[in-house]
Amino acid sequence: MKRMNTLTLALLLMPALTALADNNRDGGRDNNNSKPARTQSAAPARSFSAPQARQAPAARQPVVINMSQGSSGGHNRNYPSQQPSRPAAQPENQPSYGRLNWSSPAQNRTQAQPWTPANRNVGQVNHNGGQAAQRPYQRPNVQAYTSPGVHAAVAVHHHAYTPGYVRGKLKKIGVTAEPKLITNRAEFIHTDRLHSAIGLPKDGPDHGPLRGTALSPRHFNDPVVRQQMARIDNANWLARIHGFHSTENRANHYYWHQDQGFSYCHYIDPTGYHWWGWYVGDQFFWTRHFHSRWWWYDSGYDRWCFWNNGNWWWQDPYHVGDLYCYNNDTYIPSNSANDQVVVTANINPNLQATNSPDGTRLVKVIGDSQDAFLYDTANPATFDPVYLASGAQSVQFSDTSNGRPLEIILKLNDGSFDMFDSYGNPYNPGANDGDQADGNQQPPDSGTPPSDDNPPVNN
Repeated sequence: MKRMNTLTLALLLMPALTALADNNRDGGRDNNNSKPARTQSAAPARSFSAPQARQAPAARQPVVINMSQGSSGGHNRNYPSQQPSRPAAQPENQPSYGRLNWSSPAQNRTQAQPWTPANRNVGQVNHNGGQAAQRPYQRPNVQAYTSPGVHAAVAVHHHAYTPGYVRGKLKKIGVTAEPKLITNRAEFIHTDRLHSAIGLPKDGPDHGPLRGTALSPRHFNDPVVRQQMARIDNANWLARIHGFHSTENRANHYYWHQDQGFSYCHYIDPTGYHWWGWYVGDQFFWTRHFHSRWWWYDSGYDRWCFWNNGNWWWQDPYHVGDLYCYNNDTYIPSNSANDQVVVTANINPNLQATNSPDGTRLVKVIGDSQDAFLYDTANPATFDPVYLASGAQSVQFSDTSNGRPLEIILKLNDGSFDMFDSYGNPYNPGANDGDQADGNQQPPDSGTPPSDDNPPVNN
């Protein structure tokens, strides 16, 4: 009888032991409110005896940004006049955009990873009063985005603010919807100061002296700008603009037009860019129209911003996964720490390769745009290539002979420096006070995107 009871107990416990073994193989139970690992394809749904089977969450595809061409007017001097078509007949196709997805709620299981990602919340205090827990993120499988002649890598977010913090700040300045990321770098404007200004006309549409005050770069959120951009940011106006681009093609000539309540001027500079000046009352400002977007140059910060849904936005040409919203004296970052970006580029033999002193890492700077990629030299590699930054002027590794961890330092063409750990994670992301709308402490990441009807505390 005792043997029978033991056998019966073993049979009863076998399903539970099997389930526990399955769970351990999948990386163990997630007791830290961790976010799910992201994969390129959804895991197959498990079968349950319950009436309805529980479905696996849909895989979140990363935004893919094409880096094959440099930004227009960047350090590789890719201006419209250097393109096969005439300067006045620049492409007017539908602009490229890619949607970042908010991080999904925590799930029960995560996949074990062969590498240790950066802990975005080190030193922060979570909602339960303890130290923020390490979260197991999974970078996208870049092999799914490679093809013969095309290289792919994971992009790095340099300003890893929590979703609630960013969205709260943006709502305070009236943002109702964030734009998608530009997914083709050739559609960026990134000209130097010399090519970011024009000589202003001296005579107006009536051939009389032109008078007016140029609007300050620190006041492009003023009503005069918002109202004027709202007038022209529609299909009818875009069709009109495209028509003018086709018929008004003489460089260094000011084409004047008048509408109800304002005058406007069309000008083509020697490099082929189309400029549009808006003269409303006693104030005026100038914009560019490029790849079906309106652009404006912030001379104070040396940045070209594009107009979208009532606001000016800046997508960092050196860190293509970083998006900011202009707010007069500041730029507010809008990207989430856990949204993923993949970059693709044509394989280019023109590269500069720098090895770390310990031989474990390699940084390649590729092409005219000087895109820097981090590689693991192990065979097989323990992680996929990581995109660090563009415009990398030089690469330097720290000395690990003193027992300190390996660090990577990039000097960029704009004079700034980026520092990364040995896995390509940036140090001190988002630490620049100038990126914040005010000095409030950002709240810890709860793991769930905030509800629009129930905004997070402290925002």
